[in-house]
Amino acid sequence: MTLVEPRGPVNVGHVARLVQNFGVERLYLVEPKVDLSVAAVYASHAAEVLDDAIVTSFEKVRRENELLVATTAIRASKKSNVIRRVAGPDRLHGILASAKSSSLVFGRDTTGLTNAEIRACDVTLTIDTSPAYRALNIGHAAAIVLYVASRGSQGRKGIQGRVARRSSPGAFTSSLRLRGSPSTRRRTCSRSQNG
Repeated sequence: MTLVEPRGPVNVGHVARLVQNFGVERLYLVEPKVDLSVAAVYASHAAEVLDDAIVTSFEKVRRENELLVATTAIRASKKSNVIRRVAGPDRLHGILASAKSSSLVFGRDTTGLTNAEIRACDVTLTIDTSPAYRALNIGHAAAIVLYVASRGSQGRKGIQGRVARRSSPGAFTSSLRLRGSPSTRRRTCSRSQNG
């Protein structure tokens, strides 16, 4: 999972908890604007996630992952706006299963991802909310996205990104790389994927 220029210690702390909850292998922080010691308070028992977080550049996240999934609240209003054409969360499991390594990319607390950052990703994802107020808090959006990704999607195929990909059994477990998860959690993930 990647947070781009996060500012809010509460958001970062809550995302660290989600990383722990869902067994995500690594958290990238791209040019964070937050005091991680304050964020650790909100991370509670997941403070070690912040100790292990990789502070890096967006370009390095791109190089280290075969698949990047951009998240945005802003959809394309015209068909010609290709980068803002979005996939729904129901397709996320298949998308992640199509890659050997992946990262979900969440933008700034205030302005989200830039068009250039979305263009550098392989897939753009949005969560349908009320048109009256589309933007979700990063922590809330991350919780929804990780939950949906962990549930799987039977019979759906991943999409092709920069490199041709093929889905394989157990791909969710490997794509989010369950870190230090008990064997019962691994078995549960495998069972949910295999029906």
